Amino acid sequence: MKKDRKAICDIVSEMLDNPSECEIYPTTIAYDKLEKYIEGVRDNAIAETAGWAHADACVDLDKGNDPREKECSEMLERAFRDLKKVKNRFVQKSSRIES
Repeated sequence: MKKDRKAICDIVSEMLDNPSECEIYPTTIAYDKLEKYIEGVRDNAIAETAGWAHADACVDLDKGNDPREKECSEMLERAFRDLKKVKNRFVQKSSRIES
């Protein structure tokens, strides 16, 4: 969350620090940068979820189970829950390092 807040603050600060000669803020440029940032975050989340699903299917195969027999909605719920736990642990660990 700190990374996201910093990125947003950087984009907004750059916009506010650079008005045009007519004192008009370059909001279009700022919006474009915000959209690109959000797209990057979404793309990363999709990649993480796909990687998790692949690993989950491999575990099933190793255990002799067929991953195609799982309900997709249940698998996605577990993926989001597990990835959130991993991110929370990473955030806690990185905040301890920063301290």
